[in-house]
Amino acid sequence: MLKQKNLLLLWAALQTGILLLLQQAFSGWIIGVFLLLLLYRVDSVLRNRPTLSLKWVNLLAGLVAIALFVNLRQAGVLHFMLQILLLAAVARLLALQHLYEARQLVWVHYFLTGCCFILHQDMAIAMLVFAVFLLNLYSHYRLFAPTGAQLNWPQTGRAVLIILPLWLGMFLLFPRLPAFWQIPDANVAATGLGDSIDPGSIEKLVQDDSLAFRVEFDGPLPPRQQLYWRARLYEEFDGRSWHVSAMRRTAARYTPPATATEKEAAQQSYSVIAEASRQTSLYALARPLSVSGSVRLNAGGLVSANKPLSQRLSYRVNGIYGPAALLSEQEQQLNLAPGAANPATKQFAAELLQQYPQPAQLVQALTEHFSSQPFYYSLTPPLLPGANSVDQFLFNSRTGFCSHYASASAVILRAAGIAARVVGGYQGGQWHPQQNYLAVRQREAHAWVEYLDNGVWQQFDPTAAVAPERILNNLDDILPQEQRNLLSSGWRQLAFLQAARQQLMHLDYYWSVWVLGFNDNSQQQLWRQLKQQLPVIAAAAAIVLLLTGIVIGRHLLTRRQHTLPAATLLLHRALRPLLAQKQPTQPVSAYLRQLAASQTQHSAWLQQLADYYEQAVYAEQPQALAQLAALLKRRRRQVKQLRSSIKNA
Repeated sequence: MLKQKNLLLLWAALQTGILLLLQQAFSGWIIGVFLLLLLYRVDSVLRNRPTLSLKWVNLLAGLVAIALFVNLRQAGVLHFMLQILLLAAVARLLALQHLYEARQLVWVHYFLTGCCFILHQDMAIAMLVFAVFLLNLYSHYRLFAPTGAQLNWPQTGRAVLIILPLWLGMFLLFPRLPAFWQIPDANVAATGLGDSIDPGSIEKLVQDDSLAFRVEFDGPLPPRQQLYWRARLYEEFDGRSWHVSAMRRTAARYTPPATATEKEAAQQSYSVIAEASRQTSLYALARPLSVSGSVRLNAGGLVSANKPLSQRLSYRVNGIYGPAALLSEQEQQLNLAPGAANPATKQFAAELLQQYPQPAQLVQALTEHFSSQPFYYSLTPPLLPGANSVDQFLFNSRTGFCSHYASASAVILRAAGIAARVVGGYQGGQWHPQQNYLAVRQREAHAWVEYLDNGVWQQFDPTAAVAPERILNNLDDILPQEQRNLLSSGWRQLAFLQAARQQLMHLDYYWSVWVLGFNDNSQQQLWRQLKQQLPVIAAAAAIVLLLTGIVIGRHLLTRRQHTLPAATLLLHRALRPLLAQKQPTQPVSAYLRQLAASQTQHSAWLQQLADYYEQAVYAEQPQALAQLAALLKRRRRQVKQLRSSIKNA
């Protein structure tokens, strides 16, 4: 057994690793408190100081628990549970005096390690969690191992080789049961687009380089100018900010009726793996007609999850490219209100309407206005204070990001009597041809406009008129160097770290598809495939069992032979048919003397053979083994004669 000092340090390191893995569930001050407690325990071990009494540990743990309970509303129930569980483990370590008291501690470590998968699904984090699990498993072994025992690595390796196929079979074939309870929602900040958008909101999101979602297409990659991923519709305007209407927030599941033309149209099918965002809004390309997975299709062509995403979610979408029809008069009226502010913008819209009375003509004129006038695309536009922010942007600063242009265009269209709304989502993405998937990051966040023309919603992106490179290439191509540094600051500028991050992202994608994405549907499909191939599988299993039996039989025979004396093996090879008639309990030498008595013409050399055998086996005389081999070599003819006589008899 390891010394108690080493085990205590090992458990302190384990709890520190668990604290870092669960850091999303802990505020900064809570992490500091736990680290101070663990540092105190490490210091007491290194300096051989006595442990705190159970009374003081309980008092300290009670004070920390009260502080955690006060922070419950901010942390959330799930995070509070994890905090209390880790507090119990740390308190046990502080008061630990005898190793037999650590049995509960080891099992709490196992449970905390498993809880790490509630907060993380990344493959890299999974490897760290697995490393912590192995470390705790090693401490578990050392806790119960006899003094001076060493880990038997060959035996451990054989056990792992046996367990891995069983684990893989259970993962693939064992029925997946639904959850028996609901994990309480944690109070975690949401990422991605929010319920409102105003000048400046998307610029902040673009500086986030984290992954939003990944897509695998059933067919070829669509052109980049078609990669508009719709996530939210902003239809309420207060003069400065756009908001998701209450009608959209409470929208129920919706199945759009497909016309005969739409059924015959070329459809676009793809699979999406969305990252945890603590939101219900998801991402869809073109016009979705159907979805599969634990998601729903809402009115307006939006896809949403049934509950906020606390883990990665995989779903499929089948849709077409084309305009969506207006659903109701309520929807049209909602998208006609231009707001009470921005009088200059309304005057500009009235002038455009006089020259271009048709919606398509007015949109084309607006496109030419943005492309011909000195408008600028910038990640750091000037602030637009006051109520008339659209007026200030259109006629003063003329510098903005996609949300500025989308907001101004929607206000102009509404002021001209054309129903319009701002769409929030993502545009583009980075294609990885070898892995065959598209990675879309938060920095691809984008806003554009949809306007009503002849009863259907048409797409209009004013950013494409000001900065077409943003749509055709990527954001880096149109920004100056100082703004580009905002997107790739710090370690992201190091090429080798970027390459390593890219490879890790590819591995993480396969982890998401093959492991995290293996759900009930995947398992049922696997069972159907196995049922179809049942004769082939049965034949393959029979061959495998036969080969396994042969290998095991040969192994057992070789193992048995290795346990026999050399003299016995020598006689078995030379006198195989004769010794087969020997009784199992009869000694070899006694059987040879019995043959000598019945076969008088071979009596002399058989007696001599028995003598040499007894000297080699029982007296362990090396020269007797050599004499035995020489005698068998000289008497080959007599051995054949003896075989024939016994066979004929």
